[in-house]
Amino acid sequence: MGEWTPVDLIHLSDGQGVSLVLRAVERYEDRHALVRAECLITTDFVNARLKTSIWLDGLEEWEEALRRLGAGEDASWPQGSRGLELYFHPHEDGWLSISVHDPDRLTVALGLEPTPEWVDEHEANLQRLRDAYGQS
Repeated sequence: MGEWTPVDLIHLSDGQGVSLVLRAVERYEDRHALVRAECLITTDFVNARLKTSIWLDGLEEWEEALRRLGAGEDASWPQGSRGLELYFHPHEDGWLSISVHDPDRLTVALGLEPTPEWVDEHEANLQRLRDAYGQS
């Protein structure tokens, strides 16, 4: 698997100080299906860094969420998680409402206007994480 390079699975920003980043930062040495991650949330009223994990078997679920978002439908990920969960609501005008819910630490809602090709960019991010883990 070689040397690990952090991968942004999610990177949404409006260029005006509102952003959500979910970054895979390193592999767990003893668990091959789990990646250490951090969720970075920035708004004018919140600046949070939440440590979390990404289960690699949940990436298909994220892929399905991206399909739904590309079709203009609401989506959440990961489904049934006891930890960090993200809810996405796309609006017809291009805005995206996002709720970040971590039951032990934080719930915050933010809105931003991502680039029109944000879903395609996130599909590429997903593939980069799969490639980094040899799951192509």
